[in-house]
Amino acid sequence: MRLAVHPFSFVLSALMAVTITYFQAANAGEQEYKPKAKVTSLVETPLAGVKGKTVIIKHFEIPPGFVGGKHIHVGPAFVYVLEGEITIDTEATGRQTIKPGQLYQEPIRSVMQGRNLSTTDPAKFVVFQVGDEGKPMAIKAQ
Repeated sequence: MRLAVHPFSFVLSALMAVTITYFQAANAGEQEYKPKAKVTSLVETPLAGVKGKTVIIKHFEIPPGFVGGKHIHVGPAFVYVLEGEITIDTEATGRQTIKPGQLYQEPIRSVMQGRNLSTTDPAKFVVFQVGDEGKPMAIKAQ
């Protein structure tokens, strides 16, 4: 006994295969960004009252002349500078320099790169981020 294959079933199966392959390729390209700076994790915990969300707070120390890698934040990220200055380049807002005592809100899903333009002074800052539980807070960008 042979079963007849309906043309719609074939098209639907092909469409599903292409869609699954596309999403697997897209997700495979999103690698977590890990900065090459001195990073101290202060807090990493589920965000109380918000199911599926995590909050992290990290302290960064970057040496003079430091240039970070290009990356994208997938959720809200706030930077508070303690010492020195950091310069942040983003596609969304261009170049901005943040000084001690200033708070900077990084644009979500915009390629960014941080730097310490000083040739003599390190920079220290704290980053507060919210993201999806179990997923990277920042993704490498080209």
